[in-house]
Amino acid sequence: MSGIPTLALRNRSVSAAFVLAVALPVISLGWSMSLAQTRLDGVVVAHHAAAVQAGMDILEQGGNAVDAGVATAFALAVLDPPSSALGGGGVMVFYRAGEKRVHALDFTEVSPAAATPELYRNDDERQPPDTGALAVAVPGTVAGLVEALSRFGSLPLETVLAPAIRHAVGGVPVTPGFRRVIDANLAALRQRPNFSRIFLKASGAAYEVGAMIRQPELAETLKAIAREGAAAFYQGAAGQALAARVQRDGGAVNLDDLQSYRPAWRQPVIGGYRGRTVLTAPPPSLGGVALVGLLNVLEGYGADQFHHNSGAYLHLIAETTKAGTDEMLRALGDPDAGELPVRRFTSAERASAVRRKISMERAAPAAPAGAVAAAQAHAATNHVGVLDGEGNVVSMSLTLGNPFGAKVLVRETGIILNNRMRDFSLAGGSGNPAANDPNALKPRTRPVNGMTPVILLREDRPELIVGGSGGAQTTGAVLQTILNVVDFRMPLAEAVAAPRIHAVPDAQCTVVAEVGVSDEAVALLAGKGHAVRRGRLEGAVQAIGAEGRGITTASDPRKGNTVR
Repeated sequence: MSGIPTLALRNRSVSAAFVLAVALPVISLGWSMSLAQTRLDGVVVAHHAAAVQAGMDILEQGGNAVDAGVATAFALAVLDPPSSALGGGGVMVFYRAGEKRVHALDFTEVSPAAATPELYRNDDERQPPDTGALAVAVPGTVAGLVEALSRFGSLPLETVLAPAIRHAVGGVPVTPGFRRVIDANLAALRQRPNFSRIFLKASGAAYEVGAMIRQPELAETLKAIAREGAAAFYQGAAGQALAARVQRDGGAVNLDDLQSYRPAWRQPVIGGYRGRTVLTAPPPSLGGVALVGLLNVLEGYGADQFHHNSGAYLHLIAETTKAGTDEMLRALGDPDAGELPVRRFTSAERASAVRRKISMERAAPAAPAGAVAAAQAHAATNHVGVLDGEGNVVSMSLTLGNPFGAKVLVRETGIILNNRMRDFSLAGGSGNPAANDPNALKPRTRPVNGMTPVILLREDRPELIVGGSGGAQTTGAVLQTILNVVDFRMPLAEAVAAPRIHAVPDAQCTVVAEVGVSDEAVALLAGKGHAVRRGRLEGAVQAIGAEGRGITTASDPRKGNTVR
């Protein structure tokens, strides 16, 4: 495929010491042990142990990082359908060690050709609906995963899909986290026979933890994809059934929208932090641009200037987040719709300007940004990290929007559809703040998202692979994890689990602090003018660390979806 943008990093040979490191045992704590594995072939991390095993099986068969990442993603579509169903989308950052090149693949969802603000505007709503056929955008997951495998994989699609098919046929156990999601959506599932038939008992009650859920229609769809590739989803019987269902229920996605969908190889966002190279995803993912911009600001402060999670440190994180992202949220959208100021937001000059705006004495209010709502706090997202024996790296995030997406399940295929149309703003006249919003709803456009898949390199060798879930909270969770590892030199599991804050870019200077943040720090934040409240944060991080002769993995306990 010609014309695909890539970026070559410094041309250094792969270190033999690094390749040896992959052969060493995992250094891992607590919850991480059941959720990630390593061997001579490499390491895989995800929040679901069976999905990790799917990726490890592919590595054992001689597959590379992309093979294993794609296998893990397809397995998650079966094992965690509320978050990672095939009817969603995602982004992948891939570092190819032998070439010292990074590639970014955007397979996020796209609005259908018939999507206009007039179709969605109702009673002056600012966003499209959360549920129903009108909430469905054109899915990208299948096309993206197949494209990544076709370009960089080494194993046949049929081999890579085998673990997902096996789980769909044999059934998947209800984990505690899966049960919590079902309980939270029980009323909606009961109202929808296609969902209740699969995910609930005949009585309408939720299955107990440990019960097996089988998805035979999804198994047949996966088998068709294994035989025919992405065409089975976008042009075959599956695509026809999907389009017919959405059209019948009043949605906008049709068969032409499906057949026209293409994933996009994009120029990755590249930055630096304290001697590391930061590789991450470009727009329409806002998380990568925001992360690099925030790290640029924070690098201007000494690594030893603050104590971890002290009031002064958390004030700096909150103020940097507000000052560093407010304007960004109103300026970034779909890169296919026009040139975006990515370089400006990731420049050293802007970082200096942001630092000048920050007062260490007082919280500064931020006006609500029009695109803040585009990265919902409770988004249904999963992250996959892979490091193979050759030093190749995949950092990939997958999303469905909200849990169970638009609450639309195509019975013939077993596919749950996204609700990513709700992530657009509805532009109106000149009096509407969304009128000049780059995330305004338009036909064949990608909505912004908060996914933040990251790879940190040190001297061209992977040091940290990290990403997460949690919608608007994702970038902050990834940022604080990176700071914990790089600045505070925490062991990876501790860095992932450490208490965090979430700074909301609003006029009230709202900061949500987890229970583990000290009362002293909370009091200092309040004294500086922050509206602090205690709360449980949804941002959940998955990470792989490589340092010296050891490989470490960590899966965030906040995800709460452990296999026991």
